[in-house]
Amino acid sequence: MRLKGLFILCFLLCVAIASQAHATVVAFDDAYANSILTQPQTSFSDGGLTFTNNGTFMYVWGPSSPNSNGANNLIFAGFGSTDYLAITKTGGGAFTLSSIDMSISWYDSNASETILVNGSPITLFQGIQTYALNLSDVRQVNITGVPSLSGYWLAENVTYSAVPLPGALLLFGPGLVGLAAVRRRFKK
Repeated sequence: MRLKGLFILCFLLCVAIASQAHATVVAFDDAYANSILTQPQTSFSDGGLTFTNNGTFMYVWGPSSPNSNGANNLIFAGFGSTDYLAITKTGGGAFTLSSIDMSISWYDSNASETILVNGSPITLFQGIQTYALNLSDVRQVNITGVPSLSGYWLAENVTYSAVPLPGALLLFGPGLVGLAAVRRRFKK
């Protein structure tokens, strides 16, 4: 009976470990602190995500940028209809993009701009707001530029979690074999 209880406990632990996804917030502190983005960039990684510019320019500006609320900001300008910023997990793999804080530029003549995030429209306003995206099990997220071509958008606090690999479950198999061997040994 003890072995059965141990088996159940191991199973529940493996399921719990495999199902946990730790949320990470990318605040662009590494990119700004390391002066990675003093010039327009084509790609950079920060906090476990890689940001790739498929537009006009991409920077990380410090906390004194015009739209900032005192934090570092990713700035993206896509002035063409096919321009976008791609977000992927550094090293590859699936992730869940929970939310992102965004705003349009302070000098945009429009009160709001609608951009597309993986094809779904999101309306941005002047002043940073949190947008719940809840994009689960994605390998890439594409965010288009401002369609009016009158400015840029900025982002901070990109909240994501890695989709757990089945590694814990892979370890679970040999554990079961070991438990079965121990049980067989005790029965003899």
